[in-house]
Amino acid sequence: MWGKKPLHYGFLLVPNFTLIAFSSAVEALRMANLTSEQELYRWSVLTIDDTAVASSAALDIQPNHPFSRAKELDMLFVCSGVQVEDSWNPLLGSALRRLVGSNSHLGSLCTATYLLAKSGILDDHCCTVHWEYISSLREEFPKLKVTDELFEIDRQRYTCAGGTAPLDLMLHLVAKDYSREVALAISEQFTVERIRGLGEPQYISVRSQAPGAPDYLTDAVLLMRNNISEPLFVEEIAAYVRVSTRQLERTFRYYFQYSPSQYYLRLRLNAARNLLRHSGTTVRGIAIETGFKSLQHFSKCYHEHFKIRPTQERAR
Repeated sequence: MWGKKPLHYGFLLVPNFTLIAFSSAVEALRMANLTSEQELYRWSVLTIDDTAVASSAALDIQPNHPFSRAKELDMLFVCSGVQVEDSWNPLLGSALRRLVGSNSHLGSLCTATYLLAKSGILDDHCCTVHWEYISSLREEFPKLKVTDELFEIDRQRYTCAGGTAPLDLMLHLVAKDYSREVALAISEQFTVERIRGLGEPQYISVRSQAPGAPDYLTDAVLLMRNNISEPLFVEEIAAYVRVSTRQLERTFRYYFQYSPSQYYLRLRLNAARNLLRHSGTTVRGIAIETGFKSLQHFSKCYHEHFKIRPTQERAR
């Protein structure tokens, strides 16, 4: 049907890697082959020293592809888990930097974004990580743009949150590599209610996302979420939570890397996307429900954020 050789994905496991993140990614590739009745993907397991490593569930996984041949892969994902700092070593860093030199596509699952950042191969890239590590990653690597989204794709870097988020990333890649129909067939087999796409947040509480954040930040975000159809002005939000507009601006940028208005717009656009996918409301009606004064402005903002028009989202 597609007439091209299978794509070969590799998974570099480090000690105590999160099993659910790894298996969610691999199972998506397996199901792509099964539902399409073709070998669309091949996958291999690697370790930095070619020996078995234990997962978070204390299960030993044996590599089946030598790390010395990692550059032959179409994509390599590094997989890690809790206490990821203990998995870092200069050998790993130099090995990953050599792969960058060979023009390789590299990614991370769960907390492994830290390892890519420590290796210096995420500089000037947008990335994400499991929500528990967002704050610490921003603190240790202040030049990185770390988001709270499920996954990020920036040129040849693919970073992903933990849990089942790797499944969402793989479904996105399957749709890109082959077709959305294949991705939908996988989601049906796994009884996944919907495919979460690029640009969707991890939906975590402000306290979890930004440890140590002042209470007024939580109150400000709650005000935004409760006022989607009739957005408040930033000055109004600041007055409600009893801080100055300037202080609110600084706090949002410090904890979220966005201004309050940018953060608010993302909330509204994500709400619009959910309505486009799961309601029968007209596109114009959704624009109104999410606080846009005109259909043209809504379409422009939606396209800038999701790289697709609202009408195209609805058609899909």
